[in-house]
This record gives sequence, structure tokens and C-alpha cells, in this order.
Amino acid sequence: MITYGYFALLGLSCLLALSNWRKAVYAAIALDFLRDPVRKLDQGESVLITVSVLGLWGVIMISAWGKSQQEIHEFFRFNPRLLQAFRLLLLAILPGCVISLIFYSGGYRLVALGLVSYLAPFAGVLLGVLFAKDPVQMERVLRFYCVVNGIALTSVIAEYTKVDLPALGGMRDMNWIRYSGSEIVNLIGGFYRSPDIMGLHAAQVVMFSMILATRRNQGLSIGWLALALFGSLCLLLSGRRKMLGMPLVFMAATAFFCYLRGIRYTQFAAMPVIALSAAAAGVYLVGTDDFVADEYTNFASTLFTDGVSRSQEIVAGSVAGTLSQSGVIGSGIGSATQGAYHVSDGPKMGWQEDGVSRLFKELGIIGVVLAAFAITSAIRAVTLAVRRTPRASLHSLFQLMLIAVVVANAASFMISHQQYSGDPPSAIIVLMVLGMGLSVAIPYQKVRRMSKR
Repeated sequence: MITYGYFALLGLSCLLALSNWRKAVYAAIALDFLRDPVRKLDQGESVLITVSVLGLWGVIMISAWGKSQQEIHEFFRFNPRLLQAFRLLLLAILPGCVISLIFYSGGYRLVALGLVSYLAPFAGVLLGVLFAKDPVQMERVLRFYCVVNGIALTSVIAEYTKVDLPALGGMRDMNWIRYSGSEIVNLIGGFYRSPDIMGLHAAQVVMFSMILATRRNQGLSIGWLALALFGSLCLLLSGRRKMLGMPLVFMAATAFFCYLRGIRYTQFAAMPVIALSAAAAGVYLVGTDDFVADEYTNFASTLFTDGVSRSQEIVAGSVAGTLSQSGVIGSGIGSATQGAYHVSDGPKMGWQEDGVSRLFKELGIIGVVLAAFAITSAIRAVTLAVRRTPRASLHSLFQLMLIAVVVANAASFMISHQQYSGDPPSAIIVLMVLGMGLSVAIPYQKVRRMSKR
């Protein structure tokens, strides 16, 4: 019954998207969480429940595209480098599409899977640009995301304290554990379908809450700071180092961007306060043995001891192994994408965990080079948008923090791509944030253009 109710909500949300796609974005964020407990409670745990939200995002994109042609054309006129990045990306994935179509039975399904994985994030950028008319609307969607997932994350504490609730824990017959020295760490997922997905959402909640805390005119918002601390606790219980590192990358990237832009200390002062407060509270919490077991804190500490060397080993070693296995041309698009085994009887799911080696396996060396040019062009578009936003603007720090969220997710993708490639809605939300960051500069672009006339 709950499954039918979920699909009914999904259908109503699609109808809403056709009439008001901006409101449907909020429905998509809510359903993005609801699909996980619904799938756990479904008798067959159908994977269709997980991927169905992508259909809603598709309807949202079609509706937004149909109703915003003038805005899209105007945006690309101001940002030609982003359009160039999209064209380069299409060229990069073309050889991989041909390989999958030729060499695999059901290769067209692999191509469809790969195309969605690579192109959905670009759709997210456009949605972010079109959605956010002003920073107030951007803050509103970040708040909604934090509230929905903040409530959902209470299930993490419930699972950790062994509360008997349905839909807690992993999928049926799935136990998530991690060996750390002589200790066994039970990874907590709560209502989410895996600790990885829970950790990803918790990391976004932490970063979004930090952004919202700095947006308060009267100083730091205690409520958002408390939510950031709660999200950090859930990150600790996820037992996923790549997720634990995301807020750290976010804060480091924000500090670096502010230094490059010359943001005044009075504007930037909130970030160190948040970081120090989070660290102090974290030390207190993890130092209380009755609250968090030692194995979680011991494993989290390895982020600083062997996390970097492990990451280098994964990326560098995987790239070398991939080139040895797949050669110069690669194995075709979709061959290393999470969920490939569901759509084709061709290649088994690639062993490539990190995002870099996945690109080499699916696109080959030529495709990777073109993808690198596409990324470079996109970075130049972002840099130009930052320069167009006056440094003294109240929204300059906000823009930099939004971009820092994308940097943190990119770092996570480089270590492990599955939570993005196998779940395009997660990537769409991240790239929507990038689109919002780009849209901050649009009013200043228009003013500059009018002044030249």
C-alpha cells in the first residue's frame, strides 16, 4: 500500500511540474528521501522505486525548458564558455556511446544509462540558474533541503540506539560493516538505503546549514549551527571517510576563495566561528564514551592518518589498472556506471570505485582529454561569474560558499562515484547549487551590459 501511495505522490508531483516546475523542485527533494524507506518497506524492494524520482526531475526539466527559452538563451549569451563546456562534453561521451552500441548486447540501454549519468548534472546547472531569481529563493530551497533531511537524519540516532522501527538499517539481508584494525564498525544508514547515501545527505545538510548560518543579518543562527553539528554526528556514525571529509573540504575551499577574492575578515569571520564551535562540540561529543562508541571515533581519526594516502592509492592505482585493462579506447559508456548490471547482460559492473578511473574506463583517453577541456571551460565560466559579482556585494561570500559545496562534492566524486553515477538526482541537486552560484552574477551582468549601451 505504501508503494502505491508513493507512486501516487510521484504522479501528482509530475502534474505539478507541468504547471509550476519551481514548486515541483521542493516535491522532488522530499521524494528523494521518501523513496528509500518506501523501497525498504516494499515487499520486493524494487529498484524502480529508487530511480523513479529521476522521472520527476525529467518532467521538471522539460517544463522549465519549455517555459524559460528566453532566459536560457540570455544566460548562454552571457556565459558562452558554459555552452562550450556542454558541447565538449557531448564530444567526449560520443566514442563511448559508439563502443557500447557495437560491442554489448543491449548496449543501447547502457548508452541511455550513461547519458543520463553524464548529462543530468548539466540539466541541474540550468535548473539552478532558472530556479533562483534572487538569493532569497536560493536560501529557501537550501532551508527546505535541510529541514527535510534534518528530520530524516533523526532515524540515524534511532538506528544507533537500536530503536525498533520499520525501514531502519540496510536493505533486506544487507549488513554494512567496516573493519578498522581490530575493531568492527557497524555503519549506520537510518531510513536511507545505505550509509553512503545517508552520509552524502548529512554532508550536504552540514554545508548548507553553515551557509544559512552566515546569512543571518543579526549574526550566527544558533538553529542552523545546531543542525550542522547534528549532521556532523550523523556523518561520524555513517563510517564513510569520504563523506566526513566533505565539510572539511568545503571550509578549506571557502577560506581559499575568500583569500583570493580579498573578502574582508568582517564578512568571513563567521566561518572560523562555525568551524571552531563545531570542533569544540565534536570533541566533547566524541569524548563521551557513553554517547559514541570508540570504534566510530577511532575510524574517523584515520581520515587524517591514512585517508590521504588511501585516496591517492585508489585514484592513481585504479587509473593504471583501468588503462591496462580497457586500453586507450575504454570499455564504453555505462560500463562502470552504478546499476549497469540492471540494464544490460554485457559488461559486469566495473570495479572502478573512484570517479577518475571511471572516466578512463568509459570514455577512453581521448574522451577524458575532451572531458578535461569541458571541465576547464566550465571552471572559466564560474571564475568569470565570480569576477562579475562585486567583491563588496553582500552576496559575494554566499556565491563563494555555494561554489565550495560543489568543490567538496567533486572531491568526494573523485574518491567514489557510485553515489552520483548510480543516483543522478544526487548529482542534479549539487549542480543546481552551482547554477545558483552562477545566477548570483546575472543582475550585475545585466547592469554592466546596460551601462555599455
